[in-house]
Amino acid sequence: MKKIAVAIIVFCLLAVSAFAQIVNVGGYAKSYWVPYRMEVPEKGDAIHSTALQTGFGRSDISAAINVDAWSQWGGFHLNVDVANGASNQVKHPLSALGAGWIWIKPLGFIPVMESFTLWYGTAQNERLTGKIDGSELFPYVLNNSWVMRNPSNHNANRNRLYTFLNPEFNIFTRLNPAFWGSAENPAQNTYWPRAAASAMITWEPAEKIFIGLFFIPEAFNLIDWNNLIGGAQYPSTESANGNQVNGTDGINEDYYDAKTVYKKMQAAVGYNMPGVGFARLQYLGLRNVIEAAYQINSLGNLMLDGDLMIDMGIKIPFENLTDETDIYTYKKKKDFQFSAAAIFRYLNFRMLGRVDTAFAGSDSSRPGQKAIVRGLNMIVYLIPSYQLSMGIVGADIAFEYEQKDEINEFKEDSTQAGLGIWFQRSLGNAHFKAAAVARLPLSWNGEKQNFNLFFPVYMEVNF
Repeated sequence: MKKIAVAIIVFCLLAVSAFAQIVNVGGYAKSYWVPYRMEVPEKGDAIHSTALQTGFGRSDISAAINVDAWSQWGGFHLNVDVANGASNQVKHPLSALGAGWIWIKPLGFIPVMESFTLWYGTAQNERLTGKIDGSELFPYVLNNSWVMRNPSNHNANRNRLYTFLNPEFNIFTRLNPAFWGSAENPAQNTYWPRAAASAMITWEPAEKIFIGLFFIPEAFNLIDWNNLIGGAQYPSTESANGNQVNGTDGINEDYYDAKTVYKKMQAAVGYNMPGVGFARLQYLGLRNVIEAAYQINSLGNLMLDGDLMIDMGIKIPFENLTDETDIYTYKKKKDFQFSAAAIFRYLNFRMLGRVDTAFAGSDSSRPGQKAIVRGLNMIVYLIPSYQLSMGIVGADIAFEYEQKDEINEFKEDSTQAGLGIWFQRSLGNAHFKAAAVARLPLSWNGEKQNFNLFFPVYMEVNF
């Protein structure tokens, strides 16, 4: 399957090269090697181990190939993830996750509509996304933080803040929040629903103003995996938009109730005020959430020789009280979230800091029982670093707190912390990072955590 996918991309590249003004073929591959890990339990002997894994904790590399072709008025993008971790390969050895979209500017002959663009496929846009991210060492420094757990399980406490791979989404979610996720279990995917095809509109009616609309007329939920001869599996899905409306065959397939589809739309607007800041606001019907964010532009003039940038955002959820068939959202409210991040630079010194919080999510779906409410979940992360002539040296300092509540059913309020020291070097399109990370033995759910010492080596190559 992977070879076929790559062959399709090559064919498309040759087919369009004669017509597109610009054609670009790119890709990446990245992975971690942990030459040595020591885990010291409270009782018993120390455990010594080693691993080769992706950044989300699975053996294998993470890699993709993509093709872009565009002219002044339109273009397309194709992407194939050719390595997704051993767990996914066991589930479906022939798998290769694909994505793609086309775009066109149909109203370029009207001056104010020159930037008006239509997108079809699995398009995405990060123009308004949070502007400060995090660290690729996060899964080593803090154990299981931001890692997704089964939200259908009453005892599950996570699936609250966004995945560590995209912490900038805690501040403001990108246009099109839908992802495939791990392709193992629908409950492991934070981003509901899953998009098979979508439509998007972007427009800049005036300088510094950006408007975006995202629609999912065809989306599905992954129910389970079905077995094939030889151990391979294929997904069993159901529509995330309900039953088809008079759909039979041919052109009449895949029509869904308009109200059901359009209430899940995403509408976003951003205004970058010169010298003041970047304000953003959006409605995410997919998640029953309203988001607002504000980025304070460079404060260099106020910081003497230094420079400071701050970005912050809030998410306000609302309940779904109308669609009783949607068991994932009916009478359930996602967490309120507030996140703030900052980057300070002074000569060769740089400090990145962020605080992400989630609280007050509720579930009142169970008949005859009172609504249960989540407590506070807070993650604090600091990354000081210094630029040397041969590379960058720095540290990751992190702390997490999760309050005991009726949903997580912890024995007590829980904490965990970690510290990493690292060296990073960029060599053109290759990036190398070696670290020593200690995960500190605090108390989580009433149990003292084991002390862990990691030595991860991170490698990434782009082309």
